[in-house]
Amino acid sequence: MKKRLLVFIMVLFGSIGSTYAGEGNIYIFVSFSMPKESIKEWMNAAQEIGAPLIIRGLVHNSFKETIQQVSTLTQDNRGGVQLNPTLFQRFQIDKVPAVVVANNEKCLPTQTCRDEYDVVYGNVTLSYALKKIADRKDALSSTVLLALTKLRETHAS
Repeated sequence: MKKRLLVFIMVLFGSIGSTYAGEGNIYIFVSFSMPKESIKEWMNAAQEIGAPLIIRGLVHNSFKETIQQVSTLTQDNRGGVQLNPTLFQRFQIDKVPAVVVANNEKCLPTQTCRDEYDVVYGNVTLSYALKKIADRKDALSSTVLLALTKLRETHAS
């Protein structure tokens, strides 16, 4: 149990992210207010492409309750969550689930940078959300196409 807890804490606070061809990142935003089965599905999908599953805060402001929730979700599942309220702010996420594809731009402290990102809201599949973003044919489409290819490869095997 101690080993599992340590792994969970590393996943919860780690900086897990997906980068495709150095161009962008894919983030999946969820909440413990969502049905458990839905969170599990998003957890599996995130794991398939190496994307982080992001939560805004703790369950009832309690690390213990949050750990219990994640432990319950990962008993017969793979993956974990990353606690990162600043990403919710950065991408102005006010409802979940949400899939964000963002550029990988790094700003210096003296610079003012504007994030370039696309977002799809709703309890849809990751594949559907990524296809919707790819259909926009913008600067982030190539990032999404690589992730879709990875999803297809995972489902084919």
